[in-house]
Amino acid sequence: MLAEVGRIGETAGRSLNEVPGDSRWELDNPECEVLFRHALPIEWTRDPFDRLLMAHATLRRWRFATGDRAILERLPADRAMAL
Repeated sequence: MLAEVGRIGETAGRSLNEVPGDSRWELDNPECEVLFRHALPIEWTRDPFDRLLMAHATLRRWRFATGDRAILERLPADRAMAL
């Protein structure tokens, strides 16, 4: 969907279809119920994708890398990385 709205695209001659097979990435697939439970308390955004992304990062205790100012303003400094 991000490619469809022009938010991401092909870079360095690589197609987005190549990303899942790239050995630098690892698939993390938490159970939907657990992910949704972590997303419910995130009330500062109505965007379901932002909620799910934030829930996933919170669930795994990952730092979240983003250029989205709304997200950066709401995350503690040790949980975010500005791009």
